[in-house]
Amino acid sequence: MTAARDEILQALRNNRPTPENHPLPPVATLGDLDASRERFITSLKILGGDVLEPVEGETLDQAILRRHPDAKVICSNVPEAKGTLPVEKVKTPQDAATIDVTVVRSPFGIAEMGSIFLSEAELPINSFAHLGQHIVVLLSVDQLTANMHTAYQERPEFKTANYGVLMSGPSATADIQGVLIRGAQGVRSLSVWFT
Repeated sequence: MTAARDEILQALRNNRPTPENHPLPPVATLGDLDASRERFITSLKILGGDVLEPVEGETLDQAILRRHPDAKVICSNVPEAKGTLPVEKVKTPQDAATIDVTVVRSPFGIAEMGSIFLSEAELPINSFAHLGQHIVVLLSVDQLTANMHTAYQERPEFKTANYGVLMSGPSATADIQGVLIRGAQGVRSLSVWFT
């Protein structure tokens, strides 16, 4: 029985079409192609996220303190915000658990879902974006894509990242009675600062 199985598998391997002879069809572009800031914000707010709008002359550090006045430990992985804990000191999940506000830059956002993408390129450890109390995400408006289809087609991060996460707001859970609790298993708030 094993010999017959091996013969069949080898015959399949030998006769498998090559990509040169049978290229894959192009991926269809589906859905609404609106990649606007307004669509992103609407979707983000539906899922509990928010936009951290700057006040005239305000720095990112000042805006973070305005949004989170009780924050003591602010860990920034971007040069635009200093924070109080150098990102180099976050080496374990236990270190990340002490963070009040995490500050990172997302390479792109998805307007349809109000989601931001993070990978190991933005996170010193994977739990960096999940164990702090709040997360502030810097996002360039010109890095918005319309939907998951366009993100998959256009964004190289999907092919190069070893680890990736799409975040659309604070973590949340709901019970069978429909009681929604935000910040249940991860960050309690997600704010986007547009650059």
